[in-house]
Amino acid sequence: MPRVDYSVDYIEGVWKVGLNGKHFGPYSTMDAAVAAASGAAHKAEAQGYEAVVTINTGVEPAEVAPAEEVVRGSERDAA
Repeated sequence: MPRVDYSVDYIEGVWKVGLNGKHFGPYSTMDAAVAAASGAAHKAEAQGYEAVVTINTGVEPAEVAPAEEVVRGSERDAA
């Protein structure tokens, strides 16, 4: 199954969604960016792709744990 990787990144004070080396946005909150990435991932899964969303907070791991969260389709649906 082909795979598509989305990222939610905090870049220069704003949240953006990454795909294939390009960023889309900005989004005013992490939640808004995650919702956009999640929606895109659901559409990709409906088209037969394995979709992964990675959330990069941009904060040092000592400040926020975990600093990165990976949500895979099968793991997300089980939750």
